[in-house]
Amino acid sequence: MTSHRIRTAIVVFAALLVVFNAGLTRYALDDNGRTGLDRGVTNWAIAHRDGVLTPTAVTVSALGGTLAMTALATLVCLGLSWRRRWSQAVLVAITGLGAGLLVRGGKSVIGRDRPPVEEHLVTVANQSYPSGHSLGSFVVVGIVAVVLIPNLRRTALRAVAATLAVIFVAAVGLSRIYLGVHWITDVLGGWCLGALWLLACLTVYRYLTRRKTRAPDTRLVDTHY
Repeated sequence: MTSHRIRTAIVVFAALLVVFNAGLTRYALDDNGRTGLDRGVTNWAIAHRDGVLTPTAVTVSALGGTLAMTALATLVCLGLSWRRRWSQAVLVAITGLGAGLLVRGGKSVIGRDRPPVEEHLVTVANQSYPSGHSLGSFVVVGIVAVVLIPNLRRTALRAVAATLAVIFVAAVGLSRIYLGVHWITDVLGGWCLGALWLLACLTVYRYLTRRKTRAPDTRLVDTHY
């Protein structure tokens, strides 16, 4: 019964993510971000810039960027491989690579413009939706957390690690708005699409793992005594 409820909850959550993501994508296609929620949030962020928050946002943004997330995923894959946890290493690799493809594909298809250049505090060169930093950090930090946190022995440590992962991902997304290079809907779209991709990867991994565990031993048995 409990397992059935969990599966139902996951399906419902995934459906809500799909609907929410569709709405965000539609909004991104129809709106250039110069009015409504996007403009209001960006104006608020710009009005609250200061000498402490700006370098902090730049640092957090860099830590959530492609280079840093690729390095993190690579190090985790190497560590898992060294411990012969091959399936988890493959899971991290595929999940991370898939996130990169989703970012490239999404930006190319949607083709949304970023906020005005004069509002940028860092240099950017591609399209706005979805936020690559938001999607990439959500997926990479998320999959690393799922794989590594269960190895922590103490419940308190697991809770702290999970909380720090959530705070980091949120900080990366918010830093992109603060730096003036993304609209809030770009960030929400990145998180939403990242959650869908992470959920899909974990679902397939769990299915394949359980199938392998339940597979009968087909090796020939010597029946001669």
